[in-house]
Amino acid sequence: MKQNKGVFTYIIFFGALWGILEATLGYLLQFLPPLVSGSVMFPIAATLMILTYNHTKSKSAMIYVAMIAATIKSVNFFMPGLLPIKTYNPMISIMLQSLVMVLIIPLFQKKNVFSILAGLVVIGFSWRLLFLGNIAINHALTGFQFVQLQSLSNMIQFVFLYGIIESLVLALSLSIMLLTKQRFNFIFKPSMILSISSFAIAILLNVIL
Repeated sequence: MKQNKGVFTYIIFFGALWGILEATLGYLLQFLPPLVSGSVMFPIAATLMILTYNHTKSKSAMIYVAMIAATIKSVNFFMPGLLPIKTYNPMISIMLQSLVMVLIIPLFQKKNVFSILAGLVVIGFSWRLLFLGNIAINHALTGFQFVQLQSLSNMIQFVFLYGIIESLVLALSLSIMLLTKQRFNFIFKPSMILSISSFAIAILLNVIL
């Protein structure tokens, strides 16, 4: 029972942290060129999911963390003047990213450098391909015009160019995590109060921003 409570606390905390970063950093990144903004949030989200797995040893915990982040994002459905698809698609991308991480995480846990590199290469492309399929379905059903679908070059750029950049950023993030782990023997255990408070802050930031 105590172990389940600990896992649940990590899930809420990292999900809330993801939501906070989506509301703050995600808001700021939209003012930057797509090449920058489109390649930063997923490596951050992937890092949070890897941290979740490292602390809980549970693949499903990564899915639940994404569900928390997507739930926080859903607050935007109640924002006047904001098209629902502008909220729906980020929620879908969050869940697709978590599904890809569940499949790829075993490669990151191996000591084999080739496996880690393979995971980094695949991860940047895979969720973007899935998301491209999602917006293609949206376009077919609603007629909504997506920039990513306007030309073949846009699709290639979205999947491969941004995917490569994401993989490089994630590789840097994983390297920093590894170096930090080697230098500092620090175990982070958020309390339930901290986790719930972080969740409330994430909701508030989504409303404000």
